[in-house]
Amino acid sequence: MNDMNTARAPQALPKPTFIDLLLEKKKLIIGILLIIAVTVGGVLFWMQKTKADEQQASLALSKVVPWIETGDSVKAVKGLKEIIAGYSGTPSGNMSRLYLATIYYTMNRPDEALPLYNAFTSPTKDLQASAIAGAASCNVQKKAFTAAAEGFEKASATAENESLKAMYLNKAAESYIAAGKPNQAVKLFDQIIKSWPATSSAAVAQRTMWRLSGQGVQVVTP
Repeated sequence: MNDMNTARAPQALPKPTFIDLLLEKKKLIIGILLIIAVTVGGVLFWMQKTKADEQQASLALSKVVPWIETGDSVKAVKGLKEIIAGYSGTPSGNMSRLYLATIYYTMNRPDEALPLYNAFTSPTKDLQASAIAGAASCNVQKKAFTAAAEGFEKASATAENESLKAMYLNKAAESYIAAGKPNQAVKLFDQIIKSWPATSSAAVAQRTMWRLSGQGVQVVTP
């Protein structure tokens, strides 16, 4: 039989190498690398900008603090509002919220102080607790005593310092009394006395319990 007419078995194509696969995916890889480069560049830019913003905010806050200390509320409020508006996401901008909230609270302007206290965040638990307690104090000014009591309870649970935990819980109990809920107050006073007996808040709680008992409130606790 003629070799020309002999059917040859088809040869298997060579498997694509790793380089071949890379070349096939070249456009995709370049696209991914571009996205990574842009993302990394954006993150670095954001970090640099954040650092620069914090430096500016910290400098601005250092100029405002003396006005706070001397009681120049007009200049202090103006300066703090400018820092919050311009550097809201920085640590100094965050602290400016707490300062401004406290100024508004001392000026008996709870509706302006309350959202600032609520917007403040800190990884330091005692500092965070102070903002929560500040918001609760605003509710006391607004005569929203049940909300105030709940806020002080939250502040107590958030704080790490035992004296602060006892003090905030005492304020919660006092707010429950103001809300006409003495029985709930008694439970908190009892908790203070048992949990933190060496604190001044425990002595206050005990005296208040005696006073409530004299007023006919049932103070027997488990």
